[in-house]
Amino acid sequence: MSSAAKLGIFMVVVLAILGFFVLKIEDLKLNEAKTTKTIKAIFDNVASLDNKSTVRVAGVRVGRVDKIALRPDGRAEVTLQIDKDVQLHSNASAHVANLGLLGEKYIELDPGTMTLPVIPPEQEHIVLRGTQPASMDDVTNQVSAIATDVKAITASLRASLAGQTGQQRLEEIVDNVRVITAQVRALIEANRSNVDATAGNLRAITADLRMEIPKIAASIDRVAGTVNGTVGENREDVRAITENLRKLSSDLKTTTANLNSITGQVKSGEGTVGKLLYSDEAHDKLTSALTSVESGVNELKNTLGRANRIGLDVGIKGDYYAGLSPTPDVPNSFSGNSRSAVTLRLVPNPDHNRFYNIELADDPRGHRQEKIFTETVTGPSGVPITTTTQDVKFDRNFLVSAQAGWTLDKMALRIGLFDSTGGVGGDYRLNDRISLTGEAFDFGKRRDANPHLRIYGQYTLRKEKPTFPLIFLSTGVDNALNDTAFTFGAGIRWHDDDLKYLLGSVPLK
Repeated sequence: MSSAAKLGIFMVVVLAILGFFVLKIEDLKLNEAKTTKTIKAIFDNVASLDNKSTVRVAGVRVGRVDKIALRPDGRAEVTLQIDKDVQLHSNASAHVANLGLLGEKYIELDPGTMTLPVIPPEQEHIVLRGTQPASMDDVTNQVSAIATDVKAITASLRASLAGQTGQQRLEEIVDNVRVITAQVRALIEANRSNVDATAGNLRAITADLRMEIPKIAASIDRVAGTVNGTVGENREDVRAITENLRKLSSDLKTTTANLNSITGQVKSGEGTVGKLLYSDEAHDKLTSALTSVESGVNELKNTLGRANRIGLDVGIKGDYYAGLSPTPDVPNSFSGNSRSAVTLRLVPNPDHNRFYNIELADDPRGHRQEKIFTETVTGPSGVPITTTTQDVKFDRNFLVSAQAGWTLDKMALRIGLFDSTGGVGGDYRLNDRISLTGEAFDFGKRRDANPHLRIYGQYTLRKEKPTFPLIFLSTGVDNALNDTAFTFGAGIRWHDDDLKYLLGSVPLK
């Protein structure tokens, strides 16, 4: 073989090895069009993402970034090449992530919910919504806000403890601790004689027992010997009795030794009783515990006193809506022309002008529910056909109101939730029987094109008595700016102490 042929073969081998490494380093695949599919993700900010970046699902590499372009609306469009085996569902999404704190950027794909339909691999123009991580500027701003709060706290402490006033406060605290210590020491000294007397009584009792128990044991031994010698016909029974008496005598001797040991431990301050009688620390803890119990009892008395002053009113009301537009003709719909409500009015303290209202009511107009079903099938010609079906129905809906209010002479102002939306309201009492109410809510136009305005008057037909609730009639206009309806209703209301105590007795754990 000539030198030129050898050189040619060597160059071909070198070029093949170089090509192999180029394909590996650049992550190029010769049959990529057959094994991958193209999807696009829209991001507000790609956060320094580069071309050829990795695409991963659950941390597993499934593709790469093919192209990054700027859209006319100012957002970034990222073209991804991923394996055809990766199944994406209808709510799939993409996210820019980091490999570690300072690692490279990559795209993390979320395939979506497994129960939702899978996007067909042959579908063109698959576009996903994308999100990006928080930037270092966001983190820096949060750290700066925390530093500002810490600086404000230290400034408050400096203002409270610095200067002549702060030093005077610290000196007062030290003086109070000194006075309390002296009082506790005096209390211990005053009761030490009683403790010593008790210990002396215990020593006297144990001394008497130490002298008498051996005498009793000796007497029992002599009786046992006499019985054993005089009773012959019942020798077996007498022997058993004698053994029991000897055992009892031995136990009494052991008891005497145990009493001597216990008395010595108590006198030396060992054990619970010894520490209680001779330890200043145990006495201090006992005194502190008794003080805490007394403080808890006083706090409980104050709490029960405040609970007895709470006022709770319960009400039930029904209204008929005249002129309410009918619900559209939709299958499986619910609608009506009446409204029922249960209300609770809580007055925490009669001396203050604050109160709280809670109401649960049903909506006469019902609640509109819309569901859209999309089904994609492949026709005989191989072209996918997408069918969209819309299902609309009206069903029963319950509305919740929770308001805080303040009473200002004859006027009461309320703010909070009105029929599950934010709003304000006011009540004006003309006299003991007639009152006017106005409420405005749903400013966000969740249910109607305009805010919901409700105005009605209430007349007390019969005042509340101990054995009979208050009865009232009401009439007015509801939703005056949208679907206007005239209301006619009635209800009852009563002050319920039994329910208040029942709710107070419900355990919280």
